[in-house]
Amino acid sequence: MAQQISENTVLIEALFDIFRNHGYEGTTLSLLSEITGLQKSSLYHHFPKGKEDMLKTVVSYVSLQIQQHIIAPLLDTQVKPEKRFSNMIATVKAFYSQGKKNCLLNVLNLGEAKIDIKKLQNDDYSAWLNALARLGNEVGMSQQEAESWSERFVIIMEGALVIQRLTSNAQTFEKHMEYEQKQFQQFLKS
Repeated sequence: MAQQISENTVLIEALFDIFRNHGYEGTTLSLLSEITGLQKSSLYHHFPKGKEDMLKTVVSYVSLQIQQHIIAPLLDTQVKPEKRFSNMIATVKAFYSQGKKNCLLNVLNLGEAKIDIKKLQNDDYSAWLNALARLGNEVGMSQQEAESWSERFVIIMEGALVIQRLTSNAQTFEKHMEYEQKQFQQFLKS
């Protein structure tokens, strides 16, 4: 059973990388088959509705990762706020390989994303903003300041990912994540 879960996770992570690099429209069954090493019939065995099933599985998997590794730790009041923010920055850096990997949110919204996919992504985005805003409230930001700060952080993170890919400047994402870390530290001192 553990090997089955492990194999499924490896397959889902491979699919995630394919969708994150090629988007939904750019991902073909031939490409999926080639990169995963599975024949098309095997892919359909795992995902009877084809590419749409694969994408839903990937988005659900990413959603679970965001919930477990970003949102839940941000909400853990047993850990100091500065440590939670620092841990989130480290997790985000690792998740995006220091900005070298695309954000699924960016690539899936280039075309016509399915309503249920957009809803799941929006739910994650909202949960992340709310967790950051709660962190901001804990360190003394007003509700309005915390909401603005959380939204600005996510916009800067997403923008840095896009600009790094556009310019091939390997420091863009890292530089902005470091800046955000310093900004949060400054707020703690005030």
